Amino acid sequence: MKLLIVDDQRSARRVLKQLLAERPNLEIVEAGSVEEAKERVETQSPDAMLVDIRLSNDPTNRGGLDFLRWVRESGRATPAVMVTGSTELVEIREAMRQGAQDYVLKDELSPEMILPIVDGIRERLELRTEVRKLRQHLDEAWGPAAFVGSSSAMERVKRLVTRVADADAPVLIIGETGSGKEMVARAIHHSGRRAAHPFLAVNCSALPGSLIESLIFGHHRGAFTGAVQRIRGQLELAGEGTLLLDEIAEMPVELQAKLLRVLEDRRFRPLGSEEELPLRARVIAATHVDLELAIAEGRFREDLYYRLNVVSIQVPALSERGEDIVELLHAFGTQFQRKLRFSDAAVEWLRRRRWPGNVRELRNAVERLALLSDAESIDVPELEELVGAQLGDGAREVDRMARAILALPARIGSKLDLIERAVLHHAVEMCSGNKSAAARLLGVNRKSLERKLDRLSDPPELEEQSPDEKAVLERLQSEKPVQ
Repeated sequence: MKLLIVDDQRSARRVLKQLLAERPNLEIVEAGSVEEAKERVETQSPDAMLVDIRLSNDPTNRGGLDFLRWVRESGRATPAVMVTGSTELVEIREAMRQGAQDYVLKDELSPEMILPIVDGIRERLELRTEVRKLRQHLDEAWGPAAFVGSSSAMERVKRLVTRVADADAPVLIIGETGSGKEMVARAIHHSGRRAAHPFLAVNCSALPGSLIESLIFGHHRGAFTGAVQRIRGQLELAGEGTLLLDEIAEMPVELQAKLLRVLEDRRFRPLGSEEELPLRARVIAATHVDLELAIAEGRFREDLYYRLNVVSIQVPALSERGEDIVELLHAFGTQFQRKLRFSDAAVEWLRRRRWPGNVRELRNAVERLALLSDAESIDVPELEELVGAQLGDGAREVDRMARAILALPARIGSKLDLIERAVLHHAVEMCSGNKSAAARLLGVNRKSLERKLDRLSDPPELEEQSPDEKAVLERLQSEKPVQ
């Protein structure tokens, strides 16, 4: 810590230096006048100051107060302690008004008096430095600085996050699965004035509607069967922080109506309660679903959509920001014990690849390479072996099978139904009968999947088909998709 001693008497400065000599890592800077003190402040930026009120033999000269006033007006927050021979309370009070944190009378100078004051200043400065580092770490981990990539699409996301961080209006974040929607929500939270308060996230597709309602709103004892105690909901627990409603399109329609009322009135009522509570948190919603299509299909309330969509942030898919691949590879590579290097051909291979899982899928691929590859430099053969063939190969396989279907005679009926039936059959089978999981695998909602299953429930007649036709259909229905 650098400490500035301002006193017109050299002997007084020498006494203070002797009293502070036993403190390690303490650099002493001296000034004998207001002009010297200002020069030391501007050129050496001391961390703290010990200042005499009267900087001359003239009892009317209170240069120390003028110096403190100059420090404050210059915008500096350097802590100061008055070391004075004056016992006049008027001068001491004026010094405190000008920013002095404490005072010591020269007649009472001793290690017991001055050292605890200096140690306290040092502790506060260290705490302030630690807080600054933590804030910087939070910004690097969750703020806009955490976004990897300098593409125009990502720069636009960063600008929007900065613009809306301190606002109270809802934000709707739209993007494909794995593109980083929750990361954007956290960046909004940690970049604004709510950063010191909780950030909570609720996945609206993870639980049945009744449980989601209880999770969000909370409930009182006896509100429903099994409610044996008072449980605070996420709206209440978020306090003055942020609540992210992830996969908002999966929220039941009846619960959407309640959420709309909460956003309109800024009040909510826990289940089984007669009293309403104020909503102090900011609500952010995220989805990978086209909400306008969901509105047209009757699965999402139009009024809730417009209430949430005050500000909309479109998170780009990885395929839309291929120029960020190199930066992402570098960022992910530093997260694992083994540092990876990629050849130019490998980078181009990764750029051309379609990433349906977006950034999350790319990160998993880099982690897999770090664990399993023995190559000093990652090249295309390692990528094809450990990441998988380019989706272009899969597209050619789909094209080949589509041509085989189209070559079948017309008497088998709808060829589109034939393909759709096989895809739905495999999706449900791969998910062990879990229709919600199968819907997510297919990229549709559960109700849409159930309607398709109902429509295609009757299997096509195979009796009149030729052996070749039967073979094609049986292959579509029996073979496992390429993983």
